[in-house]
Amino acid sequence: MMTLFLISAFLVAAMATVLGFGSATLLTPVAAYFLDIKQAIVLVAFFHFFSNLSRVSIFKGDISWRLIPLYGLPMIVTCFAGAWLVVYLPSETLKSLFGLFLIGFAASSFLSPKVTLEAKDWVAVVGGTCTGFISGLLGVGGAPRTMFLQAFNLPRDAYIATNASLALMADLTRIPTYLALGVVNPHSEDIWLIPLLIVIAYSGTLLGRRIAQSIPQESFRKVVLVALFLTGVDFLWRG
Repeated sequence: MMTLFLISAFLVAAMATVLGFGSATLLTPVAAYFLDIKQAIVLVAFFHFFSNLSRVSIFKGDISWRLIPLYGLPMIVTCFAGAWLVVYLPSETLKSLFGLFLIGFAASSFLSPKVTLEAKDWVAVVGGTCTGFISGLLGVGGAPRTMFLQAFNLPRDAYIATNASLALMADLTRIPTYLALGVVNPHSEDIWLIPLLIVIAYSGTLLGRRIAQSIPQESFRKVVLVALFLTGVDFLWRG
């Protein structure tokens, strides 16, 4: 079963590189089949961290530095708050919140498909505030972060680099918080998966980069929009 999980992690790393999001959103429910939801969130957080570190190292020259403080600073504050709540909420509650988040996001896509956000500074600040909390609490901030970043119509590589940089900032906030507050036992037998996830995250990112380079920018944007829709529908079905 763990072999299936690791294969899934490799495929998710490649797909998330092409999409600019999705490693946690796609892998967390897979991990939850094998682990408690809290353990799944923490373990996938490590995978998410190394996936984003790989993307940043590969695409670092394309980061949109103007958006980093606007989006990143409020995101750090609310991400810490969300991660802190994980300790105190029962696993069953977290599962329900996870499902409700995905159902709500899918429903809003259906009800207002033509709504677009303006490329304003306040959009970045609100986006960071919202996605930071979701990232800390549920570990799945990629989908809403993608929605807010699309407002700025970044070129493909700049979009991937900026998205990954912001996600990395969230990971560097929530992972120490999870560990410091004892969300997961550092001596758990599942911890041995982390070194494998490092290799898998980097390998999957390299594959995803090759795929991303072969997709025209407009087609890439369509892939992102379709992926957002399908992710919501998938978890709506499972819920």
